[in-house]
Amino acid sequence: MNIARAIKHIRPTSQWVCNGSYETLVWLDGNSEQKPTKEEIDLAWNSISNNIAWEQTRLNRDTLLSKSDWTQLADSKADKLAWAAYRQNLRDIPQNFDTPESVAWPSKP
Repeated sequence: MNIARAIKHIRPTSQWVCNGSYETLVWLDGNSEQKPTKEEIDLAWNSISNNIAWEQTRLNRDTLLSKSDWTQLADSKADKLAWAAYRQNLRDIPQNFDTPESVAWPSKP
């Protein structure tokens, strides 16, 4: 877990020092902001990790779409309907899966 990223996510203006674990977290904000609990930090990190995983999934999806653009050109000999269905399945990935780990990537025609 990256404690620094998690704390910046939930307390972006806070001041603190940490040597990599919650136990070494020294809160410098005094009364201006309350030190987050370990649970708050864990939740923030899980959210950040999930966002990163979805960003990577979308990048992979976008790469596959880009590599199949040629299939939709007017002079392409590809099976346009099959490739169009494949490309639509790629575009639907974020809506059709709950987690990036559960994504079932479609097969190319």
